[in-house]
Amino acid sequence: MSTETPFTAGPEDPGGARRFRRTLGILLTGLIVLCLALVAVNLLGGPRLTGSDVDTTAVVSAAGQRLVLSTNQQLAEVSADQVQIRPASPVDVQTSNDSVVVVFPQPLAYDTEYTVRVNDVSGAFGDRSSDLAVTFRTGEAPLFVLSRAPATPGESTKAPDRILRTAVGSPESTDAFTAPYIQSFVPVGDELVVVTLADDLSSRLSLVSADGQAAELTLPGTGIVQDLQASPSSSTVGFRFSSAPGAAGTVYDNTLFLLDLTRGTVDTVTGLDKKPIQAIAWGFMPARSELVAQLFDTTLLLVDPRADTAPIPIGQFPNLNAFAPDGVRIAVSDQGSQYILDLSTGSEAAIVPQDVAGTTPYTAELRFLTGGEGYVQRVAEFDQATGRVRQYLTLVTGDPDAPTSRVVYEPVLPNETILGFVISPNDQYLAIQTVPNSQTQVSDDYPVGAQATTATTIIVDLATGAISRSIVGIDATW
Repeated sequence: MSTETPFTAGPEDPGGARRFRRTLGILLTGLIVLCLALVAVNLLGGPRLTGSDVDTTAVVSAAGQRLVLSTNQQLAEVSADQVQIRPASPVDVQTSNDSVVVVFPQPLAYDTEYTVRVNDVSGAFGDRSSDLAVTFRTGEAPLFVLSRAPATPGESTKAPDRILRTAVGSPESTDAFTAPYIQSFVPVGDELVVVTLADDLSSRLSLVSADGQAAELTLPGTGIVQDLQASPSSSTVGFRFSSAPGAAGTVYDNTLFLLDLTRGTVDTVTGLDKKPIQAIAWGFMPARSELVAQLFDTTLLLVDPRADTAPIPIGQFPNLNAFAPDGVRIAVSDQGSQYILDLSTGSEAAIVPQDVAGTTPYTAELRFLTGGEGYVQRVAEFDQATGRVRQYLTLVTGDPDAPTSRVVYEPVLPNETILGFVISPNDQYLAIQTVPNSQTQVSDDYPVGAQATTATTIIVDLATGAISRSIVGIDATW
């Protein structure tokens, strides 16, 4: 019986070693050639898109959002002329190493498919160019509306009030929060801060999570909360607080408080005399830490509650109307005129409504656009011959010294009254609060912020004036 020894390539088999070295050499040469080919493609070919990044929710909610197009090589400078966007919208462009950054100076439209194309993009070390293209669909910011349930005569209880969450492009609404008596609310991120009324008609303050669960927040005592507002740039809400008659502890009268939701602390805001400010109106300055408070003598104070600096008086005006998203301008008014104050320069510009023969025009409410220098204002014209008042909303744009305006909404019903309005964060829609018939309106008799039981919010396309939908409710907030 014989046995066979397995074949092995060793010192006694120099041919096998040579074959192994030859094969290894061929493989290495092939890899080198492949790598050189890839390098040549990258350097000699035009840039290729390797990825893109855009926040489809942020681009409809704020100005200055970005689309980043990443490529496979360092890029030569790209100009705005090379960028095309459909549907058309203003863009700025920046080049950063291997990326093109497209900046949208104005928010984009809701629920819209955009295609961004960057033409003739060249590498920093090559002559070849190529085109880059990205398509994305924008989201839509939620719209919240307070729907109060009127009390039914003869019944001891009523249906609960509801804060509805909806969207312009959807006929459906869901309950974000329900309670027996809801006075007001503000969104803070994905949560809501809500003022409700207790049985004794004093205020309760709650933080409501995205799933509708409420946790009560601390108030300075027993009393009434008014002018609840949320900071656009921090987790802070503010309000005016007045103590209930006979309430224990310190007595407050329209005292301005700030509540830090991250720390759970509630503090007063101090004025020039280092005492808590008593205000008749107030508001946060967008994109800044300051706020503006209006005192009982109509003095406006610019206050930075985070800094150990004295408040700055900025004039006396009976009405504090609106804050521009740029954090620089505010709108104020007196009995006869409305003004825009630029706090960065100290300048004051009067808003003069266009005269209509036989009428006396008055400007009232004003809301600034998020993108650009324009605004929407409510105008009332008193017809001296008939004694009737015509109301409408106008969009004012263009050069502030020679602006152009057009009517974007006018009531269609004979006795319809405009109570207020807000603009969507992307300047696409108006949410207009109206009373369909002012002759037959009935109040809901809430102790603070009483409203007509028939108050309705109408959603209007700012570009076309078309009515998208209507919702029975008040205090529309994006």
